[in-house]
Amino acid sequence: MKNKVLFLTLLMLLFGCSRNSKLDPLKKAEDEHQKGNIKRAIEIYTEFVRANPQNPRAPEVLFKLAQIYLNELKMPTKSTEFFNKIVEDYPKSKEAMKALFMIGFIYANELNDYEKAKIYYQKFLDLYPNSELAVSAKFELENLGRKPEELVK
Repeated sequence: MKNKVLFLTLLMLLFGCSRNSKLDPLKKAEDEHQKGNIKRAIEIYTEFVRANPQNPRAPEVLFKLAQIYLNELKMPTKSTEFFNKIVEDYPKSKEAMKALFMIGFIYANELNDYEKAKIYYQKFLDLYPNSELAVSAKFELENLGRKPEELVK
């Protein structure tokens, strides 16, 4: 009887762990990111999206990758690639709206490509005219190329 209880307990532990295995890569990536192991976090996030493109969390993971490239690695062009992937592959996701705005923002404020910024901000306004970011998109469009000190005057 004692062996049966031990066997059942081990079986429950094994099945309990395997049920959570789909979330483990994201937890591991987040842990690596928190520890400052950015390269490893990127590898795990990228592999997750590659292996699970239909997972509802894929757009969220792509957004994290875009943020890492933009804010931590200072690679805005690479960041726009991830934001574009969200917009193109997951247009109905909650991240698509923010990603489209961020593409315009990056072109305007990081890459100084005002023509592309204008295109993306206008696309944003066409698709999301009532979003909370619409006011910011309009402001950005009206002030493309102007320096912050010029806006204060």
